[in-house]
Amino acid sequence: MKYVLGAALAAFIFAGCGDDDVGLVKNYTLPDFKSMSIGAAIEGSKICKNITWSKEENGGLKTVKMLCDVDVEQRLKSYKQEMLDSSLKRVMTFYEGKAYDAQGLFKLAKEHCKLNEAKFQETLKNQRQNRIFEEEWKSVDCDDKLKGEILKESNTEIYMDSIMECLKAAVYYSQITAEQLDASFGHKKEGGSSKLAIELNFIVNEGKSVSLSDKFKLITNGKEDPVNKMKSKDVIAGFYERQ
Repeated sequence: MKYVLGAALAAFIFAGCGDDDVGLVKNYTLPDFKSMSIGAAIEGSKICKNITWSKEENGGLKTVKMLCDVDVEQRLKSYKQEMLDSSLKRVMTFYEGKAYDAQGLFKLAKEHCKLNEAKFQETLKNQRQNRIFEEEWKSVDCDDKLKGEILKESNTEIYMDSIMECLKAAVYYSQITAEQLDASFGHKKEGGSSKLAIELNFIVNEGKSVSLSDKFKLITNGKEDPVNKMKSKDVIAGFYERQ
């Protein structure tokens, strides 16, 4: 009797494990992304603040859906820093003086430049109404003293326009708020940053292999992006990136 009960319990346990499609997908390693399992990549990424996994079946096709609520504020913060660093790196390709390094030029720019709120709002208006996208540095004003300081002990006058553009861009990304940056991407939401979500779908094949479905969604403030031209493979690749 004990043997019969034990065998029945074991069969139940192993059958339950086999039916756990969510667990199967999370533990599966895709051929194109062999560095880690699907679950380790997605749940170990800093992209999401909340993740929901659910299984579905339609016409015999078994799928697992992953819904990621994007940590928008963290992504905006990271983007700001990346663009600021990029601007300072670019400025040093034009500046040939010895008086300042990149951080010195940036400190100087912050003393003489400021984001112009009126110009920024006008830029947003042109984006929404006329689909005109201006370079970010055009929303920053600098006083006349900055160029004189940059030219000290330097023969970079020929590159001055490029230097100013890079420094204005650096100031722009250092002074703009997360909400302003979010709005500059065309997202409009009162009372904070937008809500973004990513939906990926995985197909559970016979033999318990897993495939990434072409079906996916990018959702902004509850609405699916109708002109999204990305591929699901490109989207999931972002979850495997580690800094």
